[in-house]
Amino acid sequence: MKKIIKKIIPHFVFERLKRLLNLIKLNKNYFNEMRRYSKYSFELTKNKTQRHLESNLIFFYHKIEKGLSLPNPRVGFGEKKVYHLLELVKVYYNRFGWDKTAQVSLNTLFAYYKFNKDHNLDLKDLYIELEELKKISTNNTTVGGVTNINLKDIESARINFKDFANSRYSLRAFLPGEIPLSKIRESVEIAQKTPSVCNRQSCKVYVFDKYRKDAILKHQNGNSGFGKDADKVLIITANLKDFRGPKERNQAYIDGGLFSMSIIYALHSLNVGTCALNLSLDYRDEEKLKEDAKIPKSEVALMMVALGNFPESFYVTDSPRRNTKDVLKVIDGSSS
Repeated sequence: MKKIIKKIIPHFVFERLKRLLNLIKLNKNYFNEMRRYSKYSFELTKNKTQRHLESNLIFFYHKIEKGLSLPNPRVGFGEKKVYHLLELVKVYYNRFGWDKTAQVSLNTLFAYYKFNKDHNLDLKDLYIELEELKKISTNNTTVGGVTNINLKDIESARINFKDFANSRYSLRAFLPGEIPLSKIRESVEIAQKTPSVCNRQSCKVYVFDKYRKDAILKHQNGNSGFGKDADKVLIITANLKDFRGPKERNQAYIDGGLFSMSIIYALHSLNVGTCALNLSLDYRDEEKLKEDAKIPKSEVALMMVALGNFPESFYVTDSPRRNTKDVLKVIDGSSS
């Protein structure tokens, strides 16, 4: 049909029509994204689930953690947020019981109390409340607050990252053989260190084995000629329930992009070949993918990653990078 129309009407008219249709599609996709974000994000949804309230606890306890990690925290800082978090923990416990997130919140509040007491501010009312919560706590998680790190510990873990990053290529010539799930689990564990907004950790990884991957890859149009040879395929998503208000409408893509790159580098460090596959889909195609992959509607499907074993030698695309001077711009305030 498209070829017939091109023959009938002048080229400039066809290009205008194509642009108009693309604008209509763009508006439909933006509207659908707005509707989805409004339905699932924390401050815009009417129906708060456990995931919503869990992320809310993380949002507020991380504010306190950040304050404690400053070079010279102000004594008594953030008192309103502290008591707000205290009430949120009670609400959370009454609805969902005591779990790791509730315990980390309590540990952070205790760390706040200790910091202030060590600086001659004894918040006795807060301490009484915390002790009452401690009586009902059933989780043995000890983290929450801040941890002291020595520079020598960081230096001892350093690698030549330039060489490591330059050794990583997109692989499209997978050698037959299974990638153990243990390596994928380890890569996810490594990627969990990826920075995320207020440490909310919205990302999730779905693994599809050789019996399910072909049906999933049909939803992606850039894997022809090699996708069938991958041992497994990952889909990486981000949960919109973890984000708040209009300002964070794009945060799923930012956090998800960071996390996805961490997964790819982690797999590379474990000698697993990868090829990143984009999921730039029309909203209707994304819905079909999520239905087939059994991914909840509240999650954004960010990208696929094809996995497989390295052959002894293989071809990769040259794909030259832009010159650094074209990417890096230094804004020098001394000349202003």
